[in-house]
Amino acid sequence: MRGRAGMLLTVDQYDNLLRSGRVSRGKAWLAGMLDVKPILSLDAEGKVVPLERVRGRDRVEARVLALLDERLSPRPRVLRFGIAHADAPEVAQRIQAALVKKYRPKDCFVSLATGVLGTHVGPGAWGIFYQVEDGDSPG
Repeated sequence: MRGRAGMLLTVDQYDNLLRSGRVSRGKAWLAGMLDVKPILSLDAEGKVVPLERVRGRDRVEARVLALLDERLSPRPRVLRFGIAHADAPEVAQRIQAALVKKYRPKDCFVSLATGVLGTHVGPGAWGIFYQVEDGDSPG
């Protein structure tokens, strides 16, 4: 069985990223003023890297789902999702409903982020984790 996995993550506020040194004070202030939400992922070495920036909560949800769709093309037959959130249950439920409707995954779990993760990303953060079990077989 071939497989691959990935993650897309966004934060709602920059306070925790500022405290951890991941963004500068100026970038955090400007992003907060413009309501810019980062979309983050993991690189080949497992480091968190920025993919894009989107203005507004509604737009970030749509863009994360579009990026996920690009990553999952052609459509795999066997797919699992996990959604982790830091005090954002409404977002997690909307994302879960969209994923189940579009992909009909084998599993689609929602979980509250651990305290350690929540400390780094702050309240309102959420991420989609995916696992493809059948490689690139279209479904």
